[in-house]
Amino acid sequence: MGATTYREATANDISALTAARVRFMDEVRGGLTEEQKNELREHTQEYLEESIADGSFTAFLAFDGDTLVGTSGINFYRTPPNARDYNGKNAYISNIYTIPDYRGLGIATRLFEMTVAEAGKRGCKRVLLHASQMGRPIYEKFGFAPNDKMMEYYPV
Repeated sequence: MGATTYREATANDISALTAARVRFMDEVRGGLTEEQKNELREHTQEYLEESIADGSFTAFLAFDGDTLVGTSGINFYRTPPNARDYNGKNAYISNIYTIPDYRGLGIATRLFEMTVAEAGKRGCKRVLLHASQMGRPIYEKFGFAPNDKMMEYYPV
Protein backbone atom coordinates (compact mmCIF):
# COMPACT_ATOMS: atom_id res chain seq x y z
CA MET A 1 0.00 0.00 0.00
CA GLY A 2 1.33 3.35 -1.04
CA ALA A 3 0.26 6.88 -0.25
CA THR A 4 -3.47 7.40 -0.70
CA THR A 5 -4.52 10.19 -3.05
CA TYR A 6 -7.92 11.86 -3.13
CA ARG A 7 -9.88 13.78 -5.73
CA GLU A 8 -13.35 14.74 -6.88
CA ALA A 9 -14.93 12.35 -9.37
CA THR A 10 -15.60 13.35 -12.97
CA ALA A 11 -17.79 11.87 -15.70
CA ASN A 12 -14.79 9.71 -16.64
CA ASP A 13 -15.14 7.92 -13.27
CA ILE A 14 -18.74 6.79 -13.72
CA SER A 15 -17.86 3.17 -14.51
CA ALA A 16 -15.60 2.89 -11.46
CA LEU A 17 -18.20 4.59 -9.24
CA THR A 18 -20.89 2.25 -10.54
CA ALA A 19 -18.76 -0.82 -9.78
CA ALA A 20 -17.99 0.50 -6.29
CA ARG A 21 -21.69 1.16 -5.61
CA VAL A 22 -22.64 -2.38 -6.65
CA ARG A 23 -19.88 -3.83 -4.46
CA PHE A 24 -20.98 -1.65 -1.53
CA MET A 25 -24.65 -2.60 -1.87
CA ASP A 26 -23.77 -6.29 -2.25
CA GLU A 27 -21.77 -6.11 1.00
CA VAL A 28 -24.37 -4.08 2.93
CA ARG A 29 -27.34 -6.17 1.79
CA GLY A 30 -25.59 -9.47 2.45
CA GLY A 31 -25.35 -10.72 -1.10
CA LEU A 32 -27.32 -9.65 -4.13
CA THR A 33 -28.33 -11.97 -6.94
CA GLU A 34 -26.71 -11.46 -10.34
CA GLU A 35 -30.04 -10.13 -11.61
CA GLN A 36 -30.16 -7.58 -8.78
CA LYS A 37 -26.55 -6.56 -9.42
CA ASN A 38 -27.22 -6.08 -13.12
CA GLU A 39 -30.31 -3.96 -12.47
CA LEU A 40 -28.48 -1.92 -9.82
CA ARG A 41 -25.53 -1.44 -12.20
CA GLU A 42 -27.77 -0.26 -15.04
CA HIS A 43 -29.72 2.24 -12.94
CA THR A 44 -26.67 3.48 -11.05
CA GLN A 45 -24.86 4.18 -14.33
CA GLU A 46 -27.89 6.09 -15.63
CA TYR A 47 -28.26 8.04 -12.38
CA LEU A 48 -24.59 9.02 -12.25
CA GLU A 49 -24.52 10.14 -15.88
CA GLU A 50 -27.46 12.48 -15.27
CA SER A 51 -26.65 13.74 -11.78
CA ILE A 52 -22.93 14.35 -12.24
CA ALA A 53 -23.72 16.27 -15.43
CA ASP A 54 -26.33 18.48 -13.75
CA GLY A 55 -24.33 18.94 -10.53
CA SER A 56 -26.90 17.38 -8.21
CA PHE A 57 -24.42 14.66 -7.19
CA THR A 58 -20.73 14.87 -6.35
CA ALA A 59 -18.40 12.05 -5.41
CA PHE A 60 -14.92 11.92 -3.97
CA LEU A 61 -12.48 9.11 -4.63
CA ALA A 62 -9.50 7.60 -2.82
CA PHE A 63 -6.76 5.80 -4.74
CA ASP A 64 -3.78 3.65 -3.91
CA GLY A 65 -1.84 4.20 -7.12
CA ASP A 66 -4.38 3.45 -9.86
CA THR A 67 -6.59 1.31 -7.61
CA LEU A 68 -9.84 2.83 -6.39
CA VAL A 69 -9.98 2.02 -2.66
CA GLY A 70 -12.72 4.32 -1.35
CA THR A 71 -15.65 6.47 -2.42
CA SER A 72 -18.09 8.98 -1.02
CA GLY A 73 -21.10 10.62 -2.56
CA ILE A 74 -23.39 13.51 -1.81
CA ASN A 75 -26.73 14.46 -3.35
CA PHE A 76 -27.92 18.06 -3.35
CA TYR A 77 -31.59 19.02 -3.33
CA ARG A 78 -33.94 21.81 -2.23
CA THR A 79 -36.98 21.79 -0.01
CA PRO A 80 -39.23 24.63 1.08
CA PRO A 81 -37.31 26.75 3.61
CA ASN A 82 -38.26 26.38 7.26
CA ALA A 83 -37.15 27.70 10.65
CA ARG A 84 -34.08 25.41 10.89
CA ASP A 85 -33.32 25.22 7.18
CA TYR A 86 -33.97 28.78 6.07
CA ASN A 87 -32.51 28.48 2.57
CA GLY A 88 -33.94 25.06 1.71
CA LYS A 89 -30.54 23.74 0.59
CA ASN A 90 -30.10 20.15 1.71
CA ALA A 91 -27.71 17.30 1.10
CA TYR A 92 -27.80 13.55 1.53
CA ILE A 93 -24.49 11.74 1.99
CA SER A 94 -24.22 8.23 0.61
CA ASN A 95 -21.68 5.76 -0.66
CA ILE A 96 -19.05 6.23 2.04
CA TYR A 97 -17.21 3.04 1.24
CA THR A 98 -13.69 1.70 1.66
CA ILE A 99 -12.73 -1.70 0.27
CA PRO A 100 -12.05 -4.18 3.08
CA ASP A 101 -8.25 -4.37 2.70
CA TYR A 102 -7.99 -0.59 3.24
CA ARG A 103 -10.26 -0.15 6.25
CA GLY A 104 -8.90 1.33 9.45
CA LEU A 105 -6.47 3.65 7.65
CA GLY A 106 -8.53 6.85 7.89
CA ILE A 107 -9.67 6.78 4.26
CA ALA A 108 -13.39 6.95 5.04
CA THR A 109 -12.77 9.78 7.49
CA ARG A 110 -10.88 11.82 4.89
CA LEU A 111 -13.55 11.17 2.24
CA PHE A 112 -16.22 12.18 4.74
CA GLU A 113 -14.35 15.43 5.55
CA MET A 114 -14.24 16.27 1.84
CA THR A 115 -17.93 15.47 1.44
CA VAL A 116 -19.06 17.56 4.42
CA ALA A 117 -16.87 20.45 3.21
CA GLU A 118 -18.61 20.31 -0.19
CA ALA A 119 -22.01 20.61 1.53
CA GLY A 120 -20.71 23.67 3.34
CA LYS A 121 -19.38 25.23 0.13
CA ARG A 122 -22.80 24.80 -1.45
CA GLY A 123 -24.56 26.47 1.49
CA CYS A 124 -26.43 23.41 2.73
CA LYS A 125 -28.08 24.00 6.10
CA ARG A 126 -29.17 20.37 6.54
CA VAL A 127 -27.17 17.22 5.79
CA LEU A 128 -28.64 13.76 6.18
CA LEU A 129 -27.24 10.25 5.98
CA HIS A 130 -28.00 6.68 6.94
CA ALA A 131 -25.25 5.32 9.18
CA SER A 132 -23.88 1.81 9.29
CA GLN A 133 -22.57 0.55 12.62
CA MET A 134 -19.05 0.86 11.22
CA GLY A 135 -19.58 4.46 10.08
CA ARG A 136 -21.53 5.80 13.04
CA PRO A 137 -18.46 6.73 15.17
CA ILE A 138 -16.99 8.75 12.27
CA TYR A 139 -20.24 10.66 11.73
CA GLU A 140 -20.74 11.35 15.42
CA LYS A 141 -17.25 12.91 15.60
CA PHE A 142 -18.48 15.43 13.02
CA GLY A 143 -21.57 16.27 15.08
CA PHE A 144 -24.15 14.10 13.30
CA ALA A 145 -26.86 12.83 15.64
CA PRO A 146 -29.53 10.14 15.23
CA ASN A 147 -32.92 11.36 14.02
CA ASP A 148 -35.99 9.29 14.82
CA LYS A 149 -38.54 11.73 13.37
CA MET A 150 -38.68 10.43 9.82
CA MET A 151 -40.81 7.68 8.33
CA GLU A 152 -40.36 5.95 4.99
CA TYR A 153 -42.77 4.55 2.47
CA TYR A 154 -41.88 2.36 -0.48
CA PRO A 155 -44.84 2.04 -2.86
CA VAL A 156 -45.12 -1.35 -4.53
